[in-house]
Amino acid sequence: MKRKTFYIIAGVWFAMIVLILLACYTPIVDPVTQEEVKKYMVLAICVGALALMLIRRKVKDDNDRS
Repeated sequence: MKRKTFYIIAGVWFAMIVLILLACYTPIVDPVTQEEVKKYMVLAICVGALALMLIRRKVKDDNDRS
């Protein structure tokens, strides 16, 4: 996997986290929906962070020729 692909995946994950935080703490969102999103917020952050750490190990460095 190339570094650019990793950055795209990381950017999408970061955007998802921003949307989750907005859904949790914006008064426009229905209170029932806010509570449901809060239940899964930590899970989404942890799973995404773990996945990014594992994917990062597969990213080829620019100096690496193999």
